[in-house]
Amino acid sequence: MPKNPKPLTLANPKRFRTIQDLTQMRPDCGASIDDIFVIDNEFLLIVDLSHIGGILNPYNSPSASYVRTHGVIVGSCVKNDPCPVLWSDPFLLLPMSHHLKEDFSVYADHGKVLGSVSCPSGSFLFLTLRKDMPTPLGSLMDEALASENGVKIKLSNGTYRVFYEQFEVPERAKKELYQNIAIQRQ
Repeated sequence: MPKNPKPLTLANPKRFRTIQDLTQMRPDCGASIDDIFVIDNEFLLIVDLSHIGGILNPYNSPSASYVRTHGVIVGSCVKNDPCPVLWSDPFLLLPMSHHLKEDFSVYADHGKVLGSVSCPSGSFLFLTLRKDMPTPLGSLMDEALASENGVKIKLSNGTYRVFYEQFEVPERAKKELYQNIAIQRQ
């Protein structure tokens, strides 16, 4: 596989692909099919979905409703080792592609490291932390941050859309192993 040239920006919109529709994978999960979240003077939490456990059930609980309304769940992104969360307006990037291994230097000149995250469960939750967040959900998010299994970041106000940034896939390899998660302010 040819090496990817050094990017001109933190992410390349020509490689962006739509994220999965979780309702087709698990209709009972109560997850949003949306790939957009809005920041309006709030923080964004990025955490492995396993930290909210069964809080998405029952479907009509306040916490499940909050996650469906204010969060985006992104699957197919198994990463046991921490990867950096990088920001350079208008992009937020989680460089998860296996072709990078642990060499994130290709992005060093293009983004500021805001923290790091891992995702052993295979699904990330991107959630705006608003004042009206239900207490049980807020407690779970605090636990995830305290155990350093999530990152809370401040981004510019705006509407953000989540994508996979898909790289060339070697023969007989899984495409989800060769993608980053890219978020673009619209």
